[in-house]
Amino acid sequence: MNKVRIIITTDRIYFELCQSILHMNQIQFQSKNTVDSMLNAFGSFEIYVAEEDQEKAIDILDNHEKSSNS
Repeated sequence: MNKVRIIITTDRIYFELCQSILHMNQIQFQSKNTVDSMLNAFGSFEIYVAEEDQEKAIDILDNHEKSSNS
């Protein structure tokens, strides 16, 4: 199973929100946190999904952003 990155951000709250949305929609994902735990100024948060779930995951996250901006 190939994984593709769908999110890369430095915003911890957005990262956690995206994880929650994917979990609620039963899309399996893996997350990667490269943020320095001492400084919190370097690195990023990343979310990966299976290649076959990429389009669905992006659509779900995009639709959530559009509905929350309305």
